[in-house]
Amino acid sequence: MKFILNREIMETDASPSFHTLDFLRKKGFKGVKEGCHEGDCGACMVLIGELTDDKVRYRAINSCILPLGKVEGKHVVTIEGLNLDELNPVQQAFVDEGASQCGYCTPGFIVALMAYFMNADLKNTDIVTAIEGNICRCTGYNSILRAAEKVNNKVLSLDSTKERIQALVEANYLPTYFLQIEDKLKEIQIQPQLKKGIFVAGGTDLFVHRKFVDDPVFLSELGYDKIWSDEEYIYVGAAADIESIRTSEDLNALFDTANHLIRVSSLPIRQQATIGGNVVNASPIGDLTIYFLALDADISLLLGENRRLIKLKDFFKGYKVLDLEEGEILEWFRIKKKKRLLSFEKVAKRMHMDIASVNSAFSCRIELNHIKESHLSGGGIGPIPKYFSKASEYLNNKEPSVEVIKEAARIAGTEISPIDDVRGTAKYKTLLLRQLIYAHFVKLFPELEVSF
Repeated sequence: MKFILNREIMETDASPSFHTLDFLRKKGFKGVKEGCHEGDCGACMVLIGELTDDKVRYRAINSCILPLGKVEGKHVVTIEGLNLDELNPVQQAFVDEGASQCGYCTPGFIVALMAYFMNADLKNTDIVTAIEGNICRCTGYNSILRAAEKVNNKVLSLDSTKERIQALVEANYLPTYFLQIEDKLKEIQIQPQLKKGIFVAGGTDLFVHRKFVDDPVFLSELGYDKIWSDEEYIYVGAAADIESIRTSEDLNALFDTANHLIRVSSLPIRQQATIGGNVVNASPIGDLTIYFLALDADISLLLGENRRLIKLKDFFKGYKVLDLEEGEILEWFRIKKKKRLLSFEKVAKRMHMDIASVNSAFSCRIELNHIKESHLSGGGIGPIPKYFSKASEYLNNKEPSVEVIKEAARIAGTEISPIDDVRGTAKYKTLLLRQLIYAHFVKLFPELEVSF
């Protein structure tokens, strides 16, 4: 494998499933810290730069669950690769505002903020989102936020006529070698080829539990990460990352996807986790699965040159049992390009960056004050992600009313089989599902006089 590590081109014959964090620390880059090794704390964060439309795009990624094979042909930047002869303005702001005590988490915060300043629309995005995947256990967040806002105001004043990276280099935020990275990346690009092995999507769950995967084949490197549309459908590649889905112009033109999916994990994980991995992992509470079930998505399954198309709701046959043949690839999802009402609800012990106790989504169209094309889904209330076929059928052609909503929730309750576990008792989940169904209708039909 060949990639750029900070300033230099790196070649290695290490296993492509070797965790990037472990590789970096063995190479002596101790600024990359090991904290949780689960992608939760951000202490191990690095910048990953890759060519997109002949420009280098950088993202902050947790290296602890990033397999080395996914950085091939890319630029890996550790905190050491951001250092200048003196502190850059981001580092200096942390000193000035007292935003670092023990310093263990500080490199991750600096990396996350640099990714933000290199890419974000600074006027129209929330800087807190940039560091939502970073945890500080001793400093306190107010000083960190003060430092971030202080630098943000300075970056806003940079010459906007220049490319962002060039402007940051000239203002001593970035070392000058960043200006040569685009040409260097073009030199080391390779043409990916489909080979035999174990298909790997984002790996954000897989590489928490496994140190190695024999012969991994990374689907994102094979072109399965695109989102596109035609006159009838929007298509989402199985290796499309969740942040790309959340910010997709095609999807947001129809639904409030940007706000719906902001509660799915943290930004670094959303930039690495994929919809295909979320679905094939077959967790009963997979957020993307529940979301696309409510959109009545089709999925394409590819084996060699043979493709078959099935409904997502028919993909799950039992707990972790899928309608997926040996060697078959989940290729893409598609939904009808049709405006409709859509609500997504999720309850977890934490508001953000947590696994749902119960989640649910509902979509429909309204014609002449009647519900049409109703699709209701829920997670955490049975062994598989649940599409409520009976409740969805009942709602079709009904006028929205409190009585109809109550009956739909009652019918949905007959379709579930929750169990007691660490996320709640079966009774709690049953009641929670009912409340989430109520919440869909309260949100989508605020004109109803609701009294449940």
